[in-house]
Amino acid sequence: MNVKETQINLKNREYILDCIILLIIVQVSRVIIKYVFLSQLNFTLDNINIVNIISIMLVGIIMTMILRSSDLFNSAGKRLIKLNNKHNNKNIRLILGAITSVAICITPYFDGGYLPSNLIILTLALIVEPVFEEVIFREYLWNYVESFQKDERKVLIIVTILSALFKVGYWDMISQSLSVVGSSLFTVDIVMYRVFIGLIVSFILGLLKIKYKDTYLCIFVHSLINIFIGR
Repeated sequence: MNVKETQINLKNREYILDCIILLIIVQVSRVIIKYVFLSQLNFTLDNINIVNIISIMLVGIIMTMILRSSDLFNSAGKRLIKLNNKHNNKNIRLILGAITSVAICITPYFDGGYLPSNLIILTLALIVEPVFEEVIFREYLWNYVESFQKDERKVLIIVTILSALFKVGYWDMISQSLSVVGSSLFTVDIVMYRVFIGLIVSFILGLLKIKYKDTYLCIFVHSLINIFIGR
């Protein structure tokens, strides 16, 4: 391998660092927005979860406005998530979307009831987080990594690891929730558990992305997984 080829390879590997920097910016921005809102509210579990929802949605919208115009991050160029792809997933989307919607609606009945506090938590775990994370990892970062790395297996591994490590950034959410409810559990234990589970879930969702090329399906499955593995 000559010097020029070595320089090209080193340059191409910088995309991983770009991804890490982007994810750090996303989490830091979320935390800043969260504390700005939380500083105006009482420190209760409901307020914490409401602010978590707001901060995630705001960061997601801002990120979408910035990245949607980039062909590296969004090959569709004009759409948040490509509606058309090489596979005909319309029927699968409809069926899986219907199953997910019904599951989300009936979950509160079996998990604490339709109390406002419970609905807030479930909205965060079953709707906001799945959409937020899948748009980041199975859409934008997947497209970005794929523009440098043509081997889908390597794309799967890279995005899976990044997605699992992203869970560490939720440290503040976990720590504050435990503090408010007076739990004896340790934040680090829960974070490490989520990283481990996140590694498995992200790998499954990555396989789904490879097979169907469809971020919508990843969102639906992510939400269903969260229903069964807990929040």
